[in-house]
Amino acid sequence: MNKKSKAVFGALADVFNPTIPAFIVAGLSMGVANLLVQFFPRIEDIKVIGVIYHLLLLVNDSFTPFLTCWIGYLATKRFGGTPILGGILGMMTVSAEINQISSLMNLSSVLYKGTGGVIAAFIGAFILSKVERFFRKHMPSSLDMVLTPLLAVAITVLPYILVVMPFAGFISSILCFLMDKVSFTDSMVMNIIVGFISAAIFLPINVAGLQHGIIALYPIQLEKYGYITLYPVFAMAGAGQVGAGMAIWFLSRKAKNKKLSNVAFSASIPGTMGVAGPLIYTVTLPHPKAFITSCLGAGIGGAFIKCFDIASTGWGPSGILALFMMDGPQGPLNAMFVYLFGLIISATSGFLLSLLILKPSDLAENDVCDQI
Repeated sequence: MNKKSKAVFGALADVFNPTIPAFIVAGLSMGVANLLVQFFPRIEDIKVIGVIYHLLLLVNDSFTPFLTCWIGYLATKRFGGTPILGGILGMMTVSAEINQISSLMNLSSVLYKGTGGVIAAFIGAFILSKVERFFRKHMPSSLDMVLTPLLAVAITVLPYILVVMPFAGFISSILCFLMDKVSFTDSMVMNIIVGFISAAIFLPINVAGLQHGIIALYPIQLEKYGYITLYPVFAMAGAGQVGAGMAIWFLSRKAKNKKLSNVAFSASIPGTMGVAGPLIYTVTLPHPKAFITSCLGAGIGGAFIKCFDIASTGWGPSGILALFMMDGPQGPLNAMFVYLFGLIISATSGFLLSLLILKPSDLAENDVCDQI
């Protein structure tokens, strides 16, 4: 990967990673709210449950609709500008005034409230930061406080609305179109192929540090549809790791490699909750065969999940922690069951494939993992 690519992925990570806790809270809140409706169809008739339901919606509605504002804030901070100005730019993106401007300028076909979403906010924050830093460098200190932010926003806002938003909207449309083609198909064979490949390659993508490009797609789909289609499939990668990790624990005990067995067992516990780093870097990656079997196990679970059109209301944790984020055509209860069964399939497949391919002699006392 060249320096420019690393810089782009690094910027995406710096901007989107801080939003993960909010996505977790908002996604879980929305997921539990959907679940409550399943249990209590006439939810407004039960005051206590009704209050809880609306509180959960309130948590979600306090973050998701204003995502462009947060991305604008964080991106501007990342690029060296004044964060609150980026927040203003991001908030403009979802303002109803955009529709009024678009109507007056006869741009309704390419410009409307929300056009471009987080992509527009990210690009706009970069431009705003460059402009602001230019003025701050040349502005007399006596005028800097007033004129620099004013000029930066004034110069940025029109190109942002007329150029950046439509351009980002075009990019978003292409990305959503591609995700739609991948995610929505009536062909069972295509679902199996897409599910298997997507889940199987997610761990190598993480190891290569390219996962931030995929993570950046989640908010785009969440903004457009209110759910994310491929996240439940990608979540199977962690379960495949857990299966391979437990196989290494089992085999290393037979090989009398006590240290490796302890590491594998300890790392598998957070792995069930979507924290795959310890498993990847201390257990499976040092044993390439196990890493491959974990990917294959994840692929089998991903193929299963994809056949049921399961989606999530947020992203962040995988494993069992993502359970309450699941939704699907037959409701959240069914989706939760399918997702949980997918995790079991992935873990079991990773475990059995590892037992078939690995031997206790591969995990002897002088194993590379003991040197970590």
